[in-house]
Amino acid sequence: MSIKGKVKTITEIEEKGNFRVRKLIIETMDKYPQVVALDFTQNNVGLLDDPVCKAGNNVEVFYNVRGRAWENREGKTLYFTSLQGWRVREYKEEISTHEQAPDRE
Repeated sequence: MSIKGKVKTITEIEEKGNFRVRKLIIETMDKYPQVVALDFTQNNVGLLDDPVCKAGNNVEVFYNVRGRAWENREGKTLYFTSLQGWRVREYKEEISTHEQAPDRE
């Protein structure tokens, strides 16, 4: 799966024992833009050091949906979902010939 948007920010690496995570925050370019956080974990945290991942750049992010259930002390089951990124590339919107020169047919 992939999502396209403009990079808003990238968090610092968080380390919890041997686990490392970093978040890429993007804003989609839809009619109603959404702010989406994608997790990059372990060896993939370094992918966000690429110059393509600078704030303001348009990117396409490839990700997997991850979900899990967790039972708390009271016995109530809680559900968590995350978007785990594994690739980022520059995204350039394709502009049709008609949009480039609408007065020419």
